[in-house]
Amino acid sequence: MQVEEHDIVDRLVIPPQPEVLRVVVAESRKEDPDLGRIARHIAGDASIAGGVLQIVNSPLFRRAREISSIPQAVMLLGFNRIYAIVRTVALRNAMAQYPGMEAFWRRGVHVAESAARAARVIKRPDLVDEAHLLGLFHMVGIPALCSLAGDDYVPLVKAAPAKGWSTLLPEETRLFGIHHPRVGALITQRWHIPQAVVHAIDQQYAVDQVAHLGSLHEDVPDLVVILKLALRFATAVDASLMTYAEWGVYSEQLADYLALPDPAALDTLVDGVAALD
Repeated sequence: MQVEEHDIVDRLVIPPQPEVLRVVVAESRKEDPDLGRIARHIAGDASIAGGVLQIVNSPLFRRAREISSIPQAVMLLGFNRIYAIVRTVALRNAMAQYPGMEAFWRRGVHVAESAARAARVIKRPDLVDEAHLLGLFHMVGIPALCSLAGDDYVPLVKAAPAKGWSTLLPEETRLFGIHHPRVGALITQRWHIPQAVVHAIDQQYAVDQVAHLGSLHEDVPDLVVILKLALRFATAVDASLMTYAEWGVYSEQLADYLALPDPAALDTLVDGVAALD
């Protein structure tokens, strides 16, 4: 990380990690994590516990019966999934101070659920949790930079949905010396988000290089593809997420990576995301 990047992240005043996350991280380093201890610490933090129950009862988990308690959630879902959910809720709560986070979170939830389904569509069910995290936080750099922004940045952000979010990168670099995907990567890296997700946030616009992103982590190419499919599907609900021009640029590259006969075949995959609703 460059010195300038350290300065930017320090200026963001990211709150310290809650005790419950530190406990779960410590347990993750053990051969046999203590699920009872984890459940007690989650239940003892009302903001984390409420967020965990909200997520485990969301469409992502497709349970016929509601999970009503933290011990029940921990025992049913197991350590890995609970660890992913606690990270999600803790980071969401930490970002609550940033401007526009309520709208950001609403969009993120929809993209996250779409990304989890897209992971299954491209036959990577093992990436469902990572895809969900990526969908939630791929744009966290925007509200983070808004917290630092002067008057010059606000109109750029307002124009981005029509022009495409990737068009922000040169102006962000001019204003801040860093752009929003890199800020998002730096923030999530500090919160024990899996490295594949951190790299996918950082490289989310590098679709023209997707086949080479595996040098960062073997799962990064598939995660970037999953995110683009999820955004394409999610534009039916929120057109601000991706422009048709952006999809037009990405579609040929995505089709090549997925070894599809032509870009039109991507529509079948997007339809598959819808079919999993």
